[in-house]
Amino acid sequence: MPFDYAVFMKADRPLVREYRKENDAIQFRKKVYLTKTENATLYVCGLGFAYYYINGKKVSEDLFTAPVSNYNKTLWYNVYDVSHLLQKGENTFAVICGNGWYNESMSSDWFYHKATWRDVPKVLLRLAVCGETVLVSDDTWKCKKDEAIYFNQLRNGEYFDARKYDARWNAPDYDDSGWESSVRDVMPPAGTLRECVCEPIREHEIYPAVSVRKSGENKYLFDIGQNISGYIRLETTGKNGGVLTIRYAEAIGEDLSLKLGDIPRPYQEGEMMTDRVICSGEPIVWSPIFTYHGFRYIEIEGLMDVESTKVSGVFVHQDIKRKTFFSCSDPWLNRLFDAGVKSVYSNMFYQLTDCPTREKLGWTNDAQASTGQILLNFHAEMFFKKWYQDILDVQMPDGALPGIVPTSGWGYAWGNGPVSDGVLFEIPYRMYLHTGCGKMLKEALPYMKKYLAYLERRADENGFVSFGLDDWSAPFDQHKTPIELINASLMVFFYRVAELAARLAGEKNGFEEKAEKLCQTVMKTYIDKDGTCRVNTQTALALLIYFDLYENLEPLKEQLHDLVKQNHYHHDCGMVGIRRLYTALDICGLQEVAYKILSAEDVPGYRVWFENGATTLWERWQDGATPDSRNHHMYSGFMAWLVQTVCGLSIDKSKSGEKVYLLAPYILQDLTWAECIHETSEGELFVRWEKEDGKTKLSVRKPKNITLLYQGKPIQQNEIAMIM
Repeated sequence: MPFDYAVFMKADRPLVREYRKENDAIQFRKKVYLTKTENATLYVCGLGFAYYYINGKKVSEDLFTAPVSNYNKTLWYNVYDVSHLLQKGENTFAVICGNGWYNESMSSDWFYHKATWRDVPKVLLRLAVCGETVLVSDDTWKCKKDEAIYFNQLRNGEYFDARKYDARWNAPDYDDSGWESSVRDVMPPAGTLRECVCEPIREHEIYPAVSVRKSGENKYLFDIGQNISGYIRLETTGKNGGVLTIRYAEAIGEDLSLKLGDIPRPYQEGEMMTDRVICSGEPIVWSPIFTYHGFRYIEIEGLMDVESTKVSGVFVHQDIKRKTFFSCSDPWLNRLFDAGVKSVYSNMFYQLTDCPTREKLGWTNDAQASTGQILLNFHAEMFFKKWYQDILDVQMPDGALPGIVPTSGWGYAWGNGPVSDGVLFEIPYRMYLHTGCGKMLKEALPYMKKYLAYLERRADENGFVSFGLDDWSAPFDQHKTPIELINASLMVFFYRVAELAARLAGEKNGFEEKAEKLCQTVMKTYIDKDGTCRVNTQTALALLIYFDLYENLEPLKEQLHDLVKQNHYHHDCGMVGIRRLYTALDICGLQEVAYKILSAEDVPGYRVWFENGATTLWERWQDGATPDSRNHHMYSGFMAWLVQTVCGLSIDKSKSGEKVYLLAPYILQDLTWAECIHETSEGELFVRWEKEDGKTKLSVRKPKNITLLYQGKPIQQNEIAMIM
């Protein structure tokens, strides 16, 4: 077993439940004599976050481990090959552990401060050499509170006293004689230990400040030019005892003040997005290790010598590679696609968060809106595999799901419902579509059954349910589409996915019949005799068309087209509708209309954000200068449309269940060329079309073992060029 003989160790101090300004990280050390060093494997689980060192060197560049979870259900652990760090003879092992999600003392709307798992930071560790256990975490380790990191709370910030920092605390020759003994955790966490096999969180791009302006007495504002998730890289020499207060924000006012919007609202204790450094008089290079922020601007108060100070922003996120790269002749679309990429990356932190600023929470409504395009554009399969276990962990015995995952208990009474809970169906379905593997679908089937039974108990006599989020964050916060129609449309999808899962598992059931019955009820309730929808909204029409809830497309097509024209070719729907709107327009043969919406000026539209300084996607439509989150991924569905419609590359299943690629590009009038590169396990699949002399040339390069269908026929060549 990974942790044979090991126990959680921690410092001998009580848990302080209330918020306080002193909240130290904990350091651990132990020496062990080794006669062998080959085939050495280190198993670690640090709660909340821990970093590991052997003989003064980092075990890994991974950040924020152990990964977040419901610690009563799952404890994620990491495994490292450490043979190269060991030496025959004496070896020194060191760990520093902070609070992370495990011990949030600040009160908030999300109740993490009331989590039943809360305790002081602790560590579980085992070292095996050639399969033999040679070191475990227990009460023989030494520990002390880290006086240099004297405060750390993930959603507040980190405070560091450089005067008290000894860089050799993890080195073999450090004197730890004054340290106390660690203690065994007599009530260890209840969760099941599971290895985290998804990609780690790492540091990525570095953004040096592009400008610095004085914003007050000894106060300076640094602009790194890009909204990111991460933290500062500070290089400075301050006066001994001088305090630098570092604040972060996504937007600033004309007076150079930070605009935080409603970020402080859910948090009534402590300062949000604030780090502190007490200088020692010696040069330092510093970044926090137990917190991250969402920001473009960094304000430093207390800075005496700006000329000798270097400030950069470090982009931190899950180390997930891109899968699809899109570009075209329209610089606006390229810029928008890049902003979508950065928004997705900024919210990959072992959960698909809503934003890196206000909440850092795994909102499932956002995830249901983005999962499809993320799996198309990123190698995110292992990321979703990890997070899906967290989703299964939080399902209640009656089938209910919360609006955020993981959760300490919040989200079952608000923020959930089919619009959010659909991730239970969306993720395994998209994984099946993109990988060809139905294992996740089959394993999810019992949870799907439980959830569908839960919905049926809450439904009225027509099968409609009326709880949960509706067309969330529609322009101007209009709630014009009945929640019953939204939920019923999604429930049809749920039944269809459950039917697919059951078929893959070799089961027979009545999901197909239930889906068809609900389809007929929806059409009878919402479609008039003339074939138009009784609810005259873009969202209602997009849902009916997207989910094939009609008998005659033409009346709905005309109705949708008229609505878009009446709105001057702007969208008029929130996250439920906009995700389906572009595909619905494709089905109607109105791709040019979709392009107009995507390129529209004025509110509501993407361009307004960028005219107001956006470098990532925002949360709200109605006001271009909104101070709400400026780094959301929930409106990123257009990225799939650009790849699947403009470049024409999509993924489907053959009759035998084999994964196949379909090629059907739509040649937009205003573009002269478009191309995409899609990475597969077999190699790169390249598609490009370009207009030349009144004709369109289509070029394709594909790996030999990829099935690519064009106009229903397989493309046999590795490289082709044709005139359309």
